[in-house]
Amino acid sequence: MEPTLAFVVSMALVQKTWTNPKSASEADMTDAQTIASRFIDALNDRDFDALARLVDEDVALDSLTGQRTVGVEPLRSSIMTFLRHFDETYGDVVQMRDNFGQRIAVDLTARGTYRETLDGFPTASGQTYSIPSVFVIEIEDQSITRVSHYRNMRAFEAELAG
Repeated sequence: MEPTLAFVVSMALVQKTWTNPKSASEADMTDAQTIASRFIDALNDRDFDALARLVDEDVALDSLTGQRTVGVEPLRSSIMTFLRHFDETYGDVVQMRDNFGQRIAVDLTARGTYRETLDGFPTASGQTYSIPSVFVIEIEDQSITRVSHYRNMRAFEAELAG
């Protein structure tokens, strides 16, 4: 059976990881990807001190619900609130980077348990879920300056509704 064109193109993009050697050094790329990996590890470990060390003091978080927070403490509070409702861990990680090593897209699987009802979502009753999710992480001067979190909210809410 021949692979589809979409499959071939997607595999080529993952293998290439969108780099241009003239745009950024390999060390910069490795550093940015390492920072992104440490961010995901800190989320999984619930290590808020490590998160604080990785981010700029004016870090922006664009959350799943469309709200933006700015600053280290608002970031910590937003993540803690989210994790109180949705006990999530992240796996199956694939990273992609831009030509300049400043943006890292982290495509992963969010697995969790919906523990406490969040306004605008179905009633929580311990539902478990596994859903594709993406973090786009912007890095300047070895610090995370912005985190944007994306997933298909209709599919997520449908999974929570049972």
